[in-house]
Amino acid sequence: MTGRVLEWGNSFGIRLRKSDLEDAGLTPGEEVTIRIERKLSRIDLSGVPAFSGGAPEDSQRHDDLLGEARSAARRLRGLGP
Repeated sequence: MTGRVLEWGNSFGIRLRKSDLEDAGLTPGEEVTIRIERKLSRIDLSGVPAFSGGAPEDSQRHDDLLGEARSAARRLRGLGP
């Protein structure tokens, strides 16, 4: 879950959505341990398929190849064409 650091008087606090806390089974007053990390503004590309081999002109057909890979994945999951 993520939260936003806010300034409260001369202190700081982290605001979390009630639904996220309920999903985690937490109620007001409970003690928890948290790990704080700065959210990086990087894009995670680990889910993008990588293409190896193929013809040199395949780099010009990236969108077509990506579409074909997505269609094949949907067919494997039984979600149609």
